[in-house]
Amino acid sequence: MFPGTPGDSFTSSLPLPDFRQKRLIFNRLNQPGQVHVYRVECRAGERLRLQLFVPVLPLGGSVAPSFAVVAKSLPYSADVRKLPLNLPGGLSAVVAPSPSDLVQPVQDVLTGVRYYPGPIIDTKALISGRCYVIVWSPQNHMGKYVLQTGHRWPLAWSYWAQIPRFWWQIRGWFGLSRMAGYLTMLGVLLLALLVATLGRKRLKG
Repeated sequence: MFPGTPGDSFTSSLPLPDFRQKRLIFNRLNQPGQVHVYRVECRAGERLRLQLFVPVLPLGGSVAPSFAVVAKSLPYSADVRKLPLNLPGGLSAVVAPSPSDLVQPVQDVLTGVRYYPGPIIDTKALISGRCYVIVWSPQNHMGKYVLQTGHRWPLAWSYWAQIPRFWWQIRGWFGLSRMAGYLTMLGVLLLALLVATLGRKRLKG
């Protein structure tokens, strides 16, 4: 997902579809002290899993932010004083700190981009209601970040049919070459032309 800029409060938060299907959220903290707040409608007993990934960018410009899940009656709650926002009454939070050590990056097989895996929050909603995700940099750093939500990949064919578009968007967001995409499209066009030519010859024969 390449959403717009989320609001910096609970009331101006940016809606996400759900916490069930896995999604990668590509976004950027554009100025010091900026806070991103997302929201999801959660069901009682629903698993809330998120993981931060720090992108490896050719020219730099990534950030390793903190993030938190905020909801009503979470199984355990962190020190809310770590949050950049004041919590309304009845809400609790689970906070993942900024990663201190980024060791070995992993490479995505499909797109060829690389990430440093970061902290994971894996909890559940005890009651139905609105859940929030807050992303911020305690050090007031700026840059791009990737947040994965959900715990299972979509099975719908319509999702997997969009893989070429995802490849194009992700490579562009990372600032990497899309030449392989051009060559692939050229190959597909040449193959289609070849098949059409052979088909016409068979009809004439």
